[in-house]
Amino acid sequence: MDDLRAVLTPKKKQSHRHQLLSFAGILVSFMVLLSLLSYSGGDQASGEIRAGDLWKVFTNDEVILERARQTGNILGLGGALLANTLINSTIGYAVLILPVLGLFWSVALLRRRDSRPLLVLTNYVVILGILFAAICGALRLTGEEPLLATEWSGVVGDFLASVLSKLIGLVGAYLVLIGLFGTMIVLLFDIDLLRTYQSFKNGFNRSADWLDRVLKLTGAHIKKLRMKAAAARKQKIEIRAPEREPLAPVRKTVLHRESEGPPGRMTRVKEAPSVDQTPVGRPADGQDLQLDIREAIAEEEVDFDDRKKEVESEEEIDYVPPSVDLLESARAAEQVDEAELKANAELLRSKLSDFGVAIESVSVTPGPVVTLYELVPATGVKISRIESLEDDIALAMKAKGIRIIAPIPGKGTVGVEIPNHHPSLVTIRSAVNSSKFRDSKAALPLALGKTIAGEVFVDDLSRMPHLLIAGATGSGKSVGINTILCSLIYRLHPSDVKFVIIDPKKIELSLYRRLRHHYLAVSPDINEDIITAPQNAVLALKSVELEMEKRYDRLAAAGVRNIADYNERVKGGRLHDTEAIKHRKLPYLIIVIDELADLMITAAKEVEEPIARLAQLARAVGIHLVLATQRPSVDVITGVIKANFPARLAYQVATKIDSRTILDMNGAEQLLGNGDMLYFPPGSPKPTRLQNAFISTAEVEAITNHIGRQKGYSQPMQLPSAFEKKKSAGISGDGSRDELFEEAAKIIVRHQQGSVSLLQRRLKVGYSRAARLVDELEAAGVVGPFDGSKAREVLVETDAELDVILRSMA
Repeated sequence: MDDLRAVLTPKKKQSHRHQLLSFAGILVSFMVLLSLLSYSGGDQASGEIRAGDLWKVFTNDEVILERARQTGNILGLGGALLANTLINSTIGYAVLILPVLGLFWSVALLRRRDSRPLLVLTNYVVILGILFAAICGALRLTGEEPLLATEWSGVVGDFLASVLSKLIGLVGAYLVLIGLFGTMIVLLFDIDLLRTYQSFKNGFNRSADWLDRVLKLTGAHIKKLRMKAAAARKQKIEIRAPEREPLAPVRKTVLHRESEGPPGRMTRVKEAPSVDQTPVGRPADGQDLQLDIREAIAEEEVDFDDRKKEVESEEEIDYVPPSVDLLESARAAEQVDEAELKANAELLRSKLSDFGVAIESVSVTPGPVVTLYELVPATGVKISRIESLEDDIALAMKAKGIRIIAPIPGKGTVGVEIPNHHPSLVTIRSAVNSSKFRDSKAALPLALGKTIAGEVFVDDLSRMPHLLIAGATGSGKSVGINTILCSLIYRLHPSDVKFVIIDPKKIELSLYRRLRHHYLAVSPDINEDIITAPQNAVLALKSVELEMEKRYDRLAAAGVRNIADYNERVKGGRLHDTEAIKHRKLPYLIIVIDELADLMITAAKEVEEPIARLAQLARAVGIHLVLATQRPSVDVITGVIKANFPARLAYQVATKIDSRTILDMNGAEQLLGNGDMLYFPPGSPKPTRLQNAFISTAEVEAITNHIGRQKGYSQPMQLPSAFEKKKSAGISGDGSRDELFEEAAKIIVRHQQGSVSLLQRRLKVGYSRAARLVDELEAAGVVGPFDGSKAREVLVETDAELDVILRSMA
C-alpha cells in the first residue's frame, strides 16, 4: 500500500502543478486582455515611464502618483504601461490575439487536450496578426497624412510596410499583403473556393429573383396609383350614370382651322348631335374611357421625364475649390546684382560703340529670367545697324542668345533682351495667388507667367478667342497647357467651364481623368475621358461641332448674341422654355489638343475641317480651342488653321522658319527653353516675352486628387452624338435618297466590301456619286466610318438584316 502511494504521489503533484499553471495562465491572459481593451491615448503618455519606476509608488513619488491618477486603464498605471508597450512596440491592435491565445492554451493545459491542433492554430493566427499590422502600416503610407493612427500597425507593421513599399512599391505591397492575408484565411478555415463561389452565385440569384418580384409589385402598385390619379383628373367623365337614364346624344369635338390668325392654329367647334347615341357616362365597350386613361398616364410620364431632365440640368454640388496650399511654396527669388546690371549696360554701350553705333542712354528692367536693356540711339543711327549686330552682342555678353526689339512699340527705344546668369523660377503659386489674377474680371482668366519686369501676366481666353501653341520638345509646352488648365480650375466652378482634352501622347494629361464628374465633357460615341486615339479625337471634334450648332439654336431662340448675355438672362429668369428648347446655363467649353501634329498625320482632313469650323464660329457660344504642337510646319499649322488663331504662344523652336510659321516673324529661335516664350496677342504689333509659370506633376496630382475626392455631378456633361447626326443626315434635305441606294447596299452586303471602286464598277457611275452612296450607307449603318486607304467595314452580314434596315428607312 505504501508502495502504491509512493507511485501515485508524483502524478498527483504533477496534476496540481498543471492546474496551478493553467489558472495562473488564465489570470494573466485575462488581465492582459483587460489592459489592452481599456487602452486609450492617455496610456501612451504613461508609457514614457520605465517599468523600473513603478516601485516609486511606494515612496509616494509625486510624478508617479500624478500619472497614476490620470490614467484611465482598468489595471492602473501598470496596465497602461503594459498596453502601451504591447500595442505600439509590436503589431498594434492585432496584439489582442496574444491574451486570447493565452486563454486557449491555459484551458487546453487544464483539460489535458492534445496541443498539436492548437499549435497550428497559433501559428496561423500570429501570422494573420502580423499581416494585419502590415496592411495597416501600408494604409498609413497612403496620402499626404496618415489615414490610421500608430496603434493600428505598431512598430512591426510600419517596418514591414515601409520595406515592401520601397522594394515593390505601395501598390505591390497592398497586393502582396492582401494576397497573403486571404491565403492564410483560406488555409485556416479550410475554405473550398469553388463551393464558396457556387454558394455566392446561388445567393445572388435568389436575391435577384426577390428584387425582381419586389420591383414588379412596386411597378404594379405605381401603375394603379397613376391610373387612379388620371381618373381623378378626368372629372368630365361621368361614370356613375343611373341605370335607366335616357340616351343622350354624344357631341363630338372637331378641329377646324380658324379663318383668321396665323396658319396652323386650330379651334374646337362642337357639332350637332350625331346619329350614334350611347348612354351618358357609359362609353361603348369602355374603349373611350380606357383611351382617356392611357392618354392621361402618357401625359403624366412625359411630365415626369421632363421634370427629371430639368432636375438633372439644374443639379448642384457642394464644391470646395483647391487651395493654394496644395501648391509648392514660392522659392526665394535671386536678386540680380545692380553692379552686374550696370557693368552689363556699360559693356553693351562700349560694344556698340566699337562698331560705330552711338548710344545716348541705357535703361535696365531686370526680370526673373531675362533682363531688358532699353537703348536710346544717337541721332542718325539706323535701327537696322543694331539688329545686324545681334550675334556680336551675344558674344560680348556671353549669353546663350539675345533678342533685339527694334523698336519697342510705343517707345522711342530699342530693346535688347539678355538672359540672366542666375535665373529665378516662376512658380504657379506666385501667379494664381497674385492680386492681379484674383481680381481679374476676365471670363476665362489665364495666369500665363511673368513678364520681363517680374509682373504676373494675366489674359482672357474668351477674348483671344483661340490659342495656338508651338515649341520644340522640352521647351515647356506641356507645362504651359497644365498652367492654362489649372488657372481655369482655380478661378471657375465646375458649372462654369468644361474641358475636352485630347492627348495623343497618352501620358501628359492623364491626371485630369479624375475630374470626369466635375470638369470634363465626354462624347457618348467614345469610351475615353482623356482622348488618346486619333479616330476618337475626330468623333469628339464632330460632337463639339454639333454642340456648337445646338448652342447657336439656343442663342437664336433667346435673341442674344453671345454666351455671357444668354447666361445672364437664364440667371435672371427672363427666358421661357418651349417644347423644342429648354433654357439652362451653358458652361464654357475648352478643347485642348496637346499634339496636333500627330492628329494631322493620321487624319488631316477629318481633323482640319471641324477645327477650322469651330475656330470660325464657336467664339460666340463659349467654345474655345487651345492647340499645341511641337512641329510648327505648314502641313500641321495650315493656312486655314493659322488664319483663325490670332493668339499665338511660341516656345523655343529649332529654326527661323518655324518661328515665322507660328509668329510670322523671327525671334522664337532665340528663346532659352524651360518656359521662356513669346506671346503674340491678337491686335498687337509685337509679341510679349514671358516666363511660363512652372507647375510640377506632383502639384497637378494634388489638385486633381483634391477635386476627385469630392462628390461631383451624377453624370459628366454629355456632348451630342456624332452618329445620330449622321443618321439624321442619311436623307438629303428634300427627303430623298439616291435612286441607286438600295442596289448599292445589296452589292456591298453581298460582296462584304465597303469600297467606292466596287460601286463604280458594278453600278457604272462616277467616283463622286459612288462616294456619296458610300456616305449614305455609312449614315444608314450599313458600313463603318472612313479608315484611311482601307475599305470600309461592312456592318451588315446578311440580306435579311439589310431588308430590316431598308424597311425601317422606308
